Amino acid sequence: MPKLPVRLIRAGRIEPGLTQGLYHCLAKGMTESSDDTVILCSPSSPYLCIGYHQVLESVLDSEVCEVLNLPIMRRFLGGGTTFLDCNQIFYQCIFHHSRVPWRADKVYQMMLDSPVMVLNRIGLRGRLRAVNEVEANSLRIAGIGGGRVGEAMVVVGNLLLDFDYSLMSSVWKVPDQPFRNLALETMEERVGTLNKLGCDHTVESLESHLAKAFAESLERPLHEQQLKMEEIQTGRNTASDLSSREFLSLHHPVGAVKPMKSLKISADVFIHHIHIRLEDQEADVSVRADKGIVTDLQTYSQKITKIRELLIGTPVSDWT
Repeated sequence: MPKLPVRLIRAGRIEPGLTQGLYHCLAKGMTESSDDTVILCSPSSPYLCIGYHQVLESVLDSEVCEVLNLPIMRRFLGGGTTFLDCNQIFYQCIFHHSRVPWRADKVYQMMLDSPVMVLNRIGLRGRLRAVNEVEANSLRIAGIGGGRVGEAMVVVGNLLLDFDYSLMSSVWKVPDQPFRNLALETMEERVGTLNKLGCDHTVESLESHLAKAFAESLERPLHEQQLKMEEIQTGRNTASDLSSREFLSLHHPVGAVKPMKSLKISADVFIHHIHIRLEDQEADVSVRADKGIVTDLQTYSQKITKIRELLIGTPVSDWT
């Protein structure tokens, strides 16, 4: 029995709203008779995207975002806050749920084999780690999101050619400056880019690599098609909904909204803000935890030496 073809959309550089709106509207409109689709695209200008479950005011400083002229959108998929710009290429897989494995880890493996394959083909050590994190040379090089939207299973991700670490850290809503400083240092260490790893590739060359890799890894014929005008318009309308004040404020707890106290940098690496008591004094401390163990910290406290002796090498769970 012949295998159903997969529709491939090589959209290139498009308006930022469409990079979210297109896959959302295709997913929402999907039925069993719809084409499974892979979209390759890149935003023409930068923006921020928060996960479905996040509280906007807890993760982003809206005033800083406004000063930097960075639009904000909320996606229907979970995960953390991402900064997205033209130095990234997106791969977006929208498949009917009946044509993918029922286990989430198998879905991720099915969809992420292609970017891992590309990384290996361009001379890096690509691998899939912790179910849905794509690494190159042991560094995180992609942000991945996935989940069920209507009848569709959706997996989206990116490959970073370059990344503005300082800008990303500047828009976080953090409890204090030591948290921001430690998170920035850790992000620069643990999140890689193709440029940092010495790979001289363009978005266009990566798009060609990804198109070929998806054709091989999915083991189904890929039919390249253009977007229809009605899809583009529906995508724009959807993007407007995703950036609406109503949707951005979807989750707003009662009472004062506090800045985030934990931030995932990569698989098994987190930044936490904790409060400790030391010799009749109390201190706020921002710690880095690798596989649950405190490996670094920053604090305003003058007793930083004693705090280091106390915390470094201990489980972060002892203090949270």
